[in-house]
Order: sequence, then C-alpha cells, then structure tokens
Amino acid sequence: MISGTRVTSPVVNQADGEEKIKYETKEDHATLSRDDFMKLFVTQLQYQDPMNPMESAEMASQVAQFNMVDLMYKNNTSLEHMANALNSSASVSAINLIGHEVEYQGKELYMGPEGPRPFYLEIPDDGISTCKVTIRDSSGHKVGQVDMDSAEAGTKVRLDWDGTDGDGNLLPPGTYHVSIEATGPDDNEIDIPTRTVGTVSGIDNTQDGLPEILIKDGPVLQFDEIKSIQG
Repeated sequence: MISGTRVTSPVVNQADGEEKIKYETKEDHATLSRDDFMKLFVTQLQYQDPMNPMESAEMASQVAQFNMVDLMYKNNTSLEHMANALNSSASVSAINLIGHEVEYQGKELYMGPEGPRPFYLEIPDDGISTCKVTIRDSSGHKVGQVDMDSAEAGTKVRLDWDGTDGDGNLLPPGTYHVSIEATGPDDNEIDIPTRTVGTVSGIDNTQDGLPEILIKDGPVLQFDEIKSIQG
C-alpha cells in the first residue's frame, strides 16, 4: 500500500458522497499524516477484493509502519514539551538578570557619571608585540588612547582608562567606541577579542519562546551571548 510516511499524491477510492481528504497547503498535500495513514489503511481494507484479501505478512508490515508513524508523532510531541519547558526555564533565569551588569562580546564602552564601566581585552595565548587602544565618542572624535603592550599572554585584561580627556577632565556619560591595533610576536596584525559590560534593562520573548536580553543603551542579546554576570 505504501512504502513510507511521505507520498506525492495520496489517492483513495471512495464512494459518492463520502468526504475526501483535504489539504490546506502544497506541503500538506505532499505529507502523509497519522490520520491520513489510518484513513488509507481502513479504506483499503474496505475496498479490497474479498476473493484476494491482503496477505498476513503484508498486513503485519503495514501495521508496523503505522505503529512507527504513531511513535514518531509521540516522540515529536514529547520533544516539543521538553523544548517548551527549557524555554520557560530560560525565561525565568533571564528575568533574574534584570538590573544586573553582564559581560558580553562587543566594542562599545559605556561611561557613567562615575566613570567608564569595565572593558576587557582577551590577549591570545601567543601574546602580543604591540597593542594600541583608541577610544572615540559617538561623533567619531578620538577622546583617549591607551598602550597595552605589556599585557600578559593568555589573559583577560581590563582596559586601563580613567575616562578623562587629554586635559584630565572626566568625559560626559554616554557610549564610546573602542578600536584596537595589535601585532603578534611575529609582528603580523592580529585581532583582539573584546568584552564590554552593560546593564540588563528587560527581557523580551521571541516567537519561538526563547528570551532576548535587552541591554540599556546597548544591543539585544541572545541568552548564550552572556559571558558572565557582574556581582
């Protein structure tokens, strides 16, 4: 009768007046559901030639196929329930982050009334030869520069900048951008990953149920983008 759980066009011989299988989309038309399987199976039994009934081996094979389809549906339902439970747990955990400072990958440095928030450089295991850090304001103007050539290899180092301009005046609160020019021991240019710190201002659930982390004056993050929680 069938060789699997997908068909290109399931057709059933039906008497006049009987309800036919209906499909809402082309994808539904190309997929044999559990209910479709049972309708086809029962209909075949109803319309088979009584003088040439289905062989017992073929009957057993088709019943086994139906049981397999039923088991697949149950497994899918169980997986969906598990995914929903995990999403709910992640949402509860995310809510607990509101008001906390979190660390994540980024090149934005946030300045508060008391000075800059922590900003980190991930120094590669091979170390660095030179490392120049430039800080710019929202207009792109250079407001600070720090040389970190002595940073220890294989460590996460906090940016040593006090948030003041060239005259020693504390810069106003806001978002500043950090760029890095660095070379490795072989004097070739290398990329230095950076981590910034922001405050979680809220949580937003997506259509798939996964929480998104809203950072005050910053980006929207996925839960797995949070590297650490401050304090």
